[in-house]
Amino acid sequence: MRFWPLIAAAPLILANGGDPVVRTADGAVRGQAIEQGAAFRGIPFAAPPVGPLRWREARPARPWRDIRDARSFGAACIQPTRGEALPQSEDCLTLNVVTPDRHAKGLPVLVSIHGGAFAFGSGRYIADQDLSPIVRRGVVLVSPNYRVGRMGFFAHPALRAENGRATGNFWLSDQIAALRWVRDNIARFGGDPAKVTVLGCSAGGSSVNALMAAPAARGLFARASVHSGGGFFNASRPMALGEAQGLAFAQRAGAKTLAQLRALSPAQVLAADPGAPDYGAMEDGRLVPMGVSRIFAAGRQAHVPLIVGSTSNEASVFGLMGFDAGVLRDRFGIDVAALRPIYGRLPDPELLRRIQTDFIFTSASQGMAGLAARAAPTWSYHFAFVPQADRTTSPGAPHCADMPYLFGLKSALDTDEARLAQAMQDYWYNFIATGNPGPSWPAVRPGHPAPMVFDAASRVEPDFQRERLDYWWSRWLRESGSTITP
Repeated sequence: MRFWPLIAAAPLILANGGDPVVRTADGAVRGQAIEQGAAFRGIPFAAPPVGPLRWREARPARPWRDIRDARSFGAACIQPTRGEALPQSEDCLTLNVVTPDRHAKGLPVLVSIHGGAFAFGSGRYIADQDLSPIVRRGVVLVSPNYRVGRMGFFAHPALRAENGRATGNFWLSDQIAALRWVRDNIARFGGDPAKVTVLGCSAGGSSVNALMAAPAARGLFARASVHSGGGFFNASRPMALGEAQGLAFAQRAGAKTLAQLRALSPAQVLAADPGAPDYGAMEDGRLVPMGVSRIFAAGRQAHVPLIVGSTSNEASVFGLMGFDAGVLRDRFGIDVAALRPIYGRLPDPELLRRIQTDFIFTSASQGMAGLAARAAPTWSYHFAFVPQADRTTSPGAPHCADMPYLFGLKSALDTDEARLAQAMQDYWYNFIATGNPGPSWPAVRPGHPAPMVFDAASRVEPDFQRERLDYWWSRWLRESGSTITP
């Protein structure tokens, strides 16, 4: 399965007192040598979105004269504190670059978009280690921050008046700015700007869907990998709803004007958004022209090779999101009990778990794959592996459970885990390097769901969950108005 290219040598990165220095388009940065490679952290890719730039789309970074120290991570974007308290700031639009060889050139590039319900997280989650297995094989890794929570998702009539158009997807403008930085600078770190893959899980996967759909991101990446990113239901919201939510936020914050909103402290912004996270792409007519799945159905997304998948127990995330049976009924019109004929005689908790998993994730991962496959080579997967120690207590693989195996973040693997991690890293390295995971994983045929099921014994499964998928796809067709069956 492995067909890894050789790493060609070229003195793209200069040494300075043992620390590698790269001269970017904005100024020189000093990184940290790691084995034969290097890590550069906290590199600005856009201007700080502070003061009058709060709630404006990303602007170009400000150049600097001296060599900038890039050996420490930049601050995380403003968010509620969970677990270890990391430094936070509105001045957070930085990215990290890890390269496997300080003298390499022309390597494929992986841009990893972090998850976190669009309310938490930072780009350090995947770069906070030495060299991951994927990087060691000859991949330049880039991991950007982007504005999360209300700082990144805010629509308001005053912003519309200020810009002369609807606006609110500041998070997506950040991600596009990061990709533009990669286009303009990554060759200086040994990467090939024509071989960029964007990948993300959860909100990161939803971000990749949005980047695929965004005209402004066209040509900035050559392939994409969406993990547990949804796309059919609750994937984007009309601008009218976004602005109504923005007005409600302003009222909670006690701010009546745009000047007063921009004068709020970060703590005041966070305090005005209590409860479970409720952020997502807004159909602004420009960055997100219309519903993301409708863009895919119309064939107007980026026509690049794509991998799409999800896990077997995505319901593990719904405690955070608050999507219990009552929310499914009141917000989405889903009568859990009425779906028993499709799901069979299951205990109530198991019935709810399967519906939660399929509604947002399984139906979308397989459905978006079917839509995308009409325009470009696409592969789908379903991650079902549960470690031996958890098989008596876990009903399936939790949300984003595939990522530790893919990135080598899990230590002390048993035989099954090691085999699975090796297979996944082989497939994704091949995809990142060539745009094809390999001949043993067949591409999607629209209308014929047959994902690669990753488990202790991985396999391709034809007619995967067909009755359940047909139900959810029929619902999506009705709600979207599309006539294109996945």
